Parts: sequence; C-alpha cells; structure tokens
Amino acid sequence: MIPGVVAYILNKYAQNHPDWAEQYSRTGYPVLSNAVGFLPSLVKFSVGEWLVVLVLLLLLLYIGYYVRKVIISKGTRRMEVYRGVMGIVAMGSMLYFCFTVLSGLNYHRDSFLSYTEYHEEQYSVAELAELCQSLADDMKPVREELGEDNDLLVQAPDDFDYYTQHAVLSLQMLSKQYPVMARSLYSTPKPVVMSKLMSRAGIEGIFCPFTLESNINVDMPVFMIPAAMTHELAHQCGFMQEDEAGFISFLACMQQDEPMIRYSGLFLAFDHSISALEKVDPDKALEIESSLSQKVQHDMVQNEQYWGKYDGIISNVSTRVNDAYLKANNQTDGVSSYDKMVNLLLAEQRYNLLRTSVSLSKMN
Repeated sequence: MIPGVVAYILNKYAQNHPDWAEQYSRTGYPVLSNAVGFLPSLVKFSVGEWLVVLVLLLLLLYIGYYVRKVIISKGTRRMEVYRGVMGIVAMGSMLYFCFTVLSGLNYHRDSFLSYTEYHEEQYSVAELAELCQSLADDMKPVREELGEDNDLLVQAPDDFDYYTQHAVLSLQMLSKQYPVMARSLYSTPKPVVMSKLMSRAGIEGIFCPFTLESNINVDMPVFMIPAAMTHELAHQCGFMQEDEAGFISFLACMQQDEPMIRYSGLFLAFDHSISALEKVDPDKALEIESSLSQKVQHDMVQNEQYWGKYDGIISNVSTRVNDAYLKANNQTDGVSSYDKMVNLLLAEQRYNLLRTSVSLSKMN
C-alpha cells in the first residue's frame, strides 16, 4: 500500500508543480530509466512483451491458488480472501509506483514547445489547407525514390533492424537541435511477436515504462513503422503527451535523407492533417487528396484497408481503455490528443513562414 500512496502523492505534487516535474524529467528520470532499461536494451526481443505474459500467468496462478485455499478452508475463508485481495493490492501498488517514477511524472512536465521557437495559437482553415498541400507536395518525390514497387505492406526480415538503427539515429540527430532529447542510452525499438493482436487492438506501438522499451507492431504497413518507432522513442526520451510525441516523430523522420524514414514521417503528418481538414473543409481536402500521386493514394488505400479489417469489439475496447488511460494521465482530450499534433505542425509552419518573410525583408 505504501508505494501506491507515495506514487499518488508524487503525481498530485507534480500536477500542481510542473517546474518540479520538469526538473525530475531532466535529472531523476534519465538516471532511473537508464538503470532499468540497460539490461533489456542488450537483447533484440521485447522483454516487456514476455513480462506481460509472465505477469498474467502468475496472476492466474495466484488467483487459482487462493480460490483453492478458500474452497478447502473452513473457518478461515474470510481471512484467505482478505490475504488474497491484499496481495493483489500490494502488487498493484508497487506497479503503480514503478510506473509513476519511470513514466507517469513525465506527463506533468513542460510542453516540448517550450524548447522550440514555435508557439501554439489559433490557426485558420487556410493555414491548415496550406499545410496539407505542402505535405502532399513533399510526399510525391520521396515516394518516387522508393521505386516502382506499389506494395509497401510487406517487410523484409532484415528491414526492421535497419529501421531501428535509423530511428535511433534520427533522435540523436534531432537532439543536436533540441538537447532536451539527448540520452546516454537509447534502447532500440523491439518487434512484437504478437503483432496481430496489436493490430486487432488498433495499436501501432507501445512504450513499456517497466523495461523502457519501444514495442512495435511489425504486421502493419511497413511505411508506418519508422514513424511508430520514433514516436515511441520520443516517449522514451521523457515526452509522454501523444501530440508532442507525434510531432517529435515527424521532426525526427525529417532529419534523414533515407526515403522510407522521410516518407513515414510525412505520411503520418499528412494523415492527421488531412483528417483535420476534412472536418472543416471537405471539398478542399478532397481536392488535395486527388492531387496526390497514384502511388501515395494507393498507400493510403492500403493503410485504410489494413486497419479497417481489424475494426471490431477488440479495437473498440482498446480505444476506450487507451482513452481512459490518457485522461487519467493529464491528457484531457484522451485519444483525440493524437490529432492535436496538427496544431504543432501548424505552429512550425507559421514560424518558418515568418522567418522566411523576415529574411526576405532584410535582403530588400
């Protein structure tokens, strides 16, 4: 019980004192996360995935053990029930404490924008349309570099290791511009054996705070994998807000000339941005989508078809659980917070346009 109480107090304090949470994220968290993540980082498989399986197995055995104790006991059944329940509470308390110090407190830190020159403000529909068109224009030549192969669903076995190294490199390159992203230990993303189950749940990647691993769904379209990797690595760097992790993922992918990495980042940004435009100006959104190259349109269709076939009870339950989890961790918009990365993309666009305008005025 005590670890859980301590964790609750720490969370409440961090929520009311973001300066302290930021200080912890930049001092205590890196030390603890490196210590915990070191051993899992030495292997290529996901320790977190098998840890979940082990915990569930032990939990079933534990429940079975106490159910048997209750059945065979006569005068002490209430005591056995009490012991069994308190054991589960104690385990939950310890898990909650570990989650808090290895992840939870980071939800209350300063926004990533505080480390940039961008400012999140109100943006017009015209600016959103301009963003979508700019991303669409950037996607075409990058997609051409990927060759004539129209099927980017299938991934070669060696590709995953290649992208893990480049995903880490992308974060390292980005950290030169934003030192707050720097880490002495980047645990490379891990493939998940039960990726089909992740697809059924509508999940692209999961950051495991107990092993500091970025777990990736390797069954989804390959052009989504690099962006998923950099997104989860952003969480590993201590930025837990989903919109910020998405924005960092985009920035990281743009650090490299490797076409698949860049295309993945652009596809992620365009997918969220065009969805936002469809809500406010569907005609303009359709016009921009129609201007995409046939290959990009084909990729969009394949991506929609892939996730569409897994729509159902499992994905709906998963979405609701994730929504509740995010709201419980200082993200009031829940799953909608993923789409808020568009505001950060618009902030970057406005800043770049203003900087270009100032440079031109100085030249004149």
